[in-house]
Amino acid sequence: MKNKIRNIAYVLFGLGALALIPVFLSHDNPIEVVLPELTVEEVNAQQEAQQKEAHASAQRALMRRVYRCETDDDCIIVDKDPCGCLIGPSAKAAINVGEEKEFNRLYKSNITKACPDTEISTEKECSETAQAVCEEHSCKIVYEP
Repeated sequence: MKNKIRNIAYVLFGLGALALIPVFLSHDNPIEVVLPELTVEEVNAQQEAQQKEAHASAQRALMRRVYRCETDDDCIIVDKDPCGCLIGPSAKAAINVGEEKEFNRLYKSNITKACPDTEISTEKECSETAQAVCEEHSCKIVYEP
């Protein structure tokens, strides 16, 4: 008896589902889809923005790799600017020793400039006590004032 009732319920549900098919396939009330219209300039601007973001993301990843370290021996002090400490302590950076070539390519590629006629700075990163160390897996410059 239970099987008969279950089978009758299945038949009724099946017939109900079949009865609903025309409702779903009806073209009386089609679903309207509105897509925004974009001009070629807008599409190009979006693509350019995506390319810039991808480039910036790649640059950030590269810079993380350049400054990454495990021990103090992984780090060295280099010049960010061709004039070095002639322009002050901001011209120095601590980087991973294995990434010096890549760092120079990023910072010093095709830079030609006249350096100022000043004395070499001996403060902060340019002092004789400045050392490259690894702190929290990142190369940094420490110095004694």
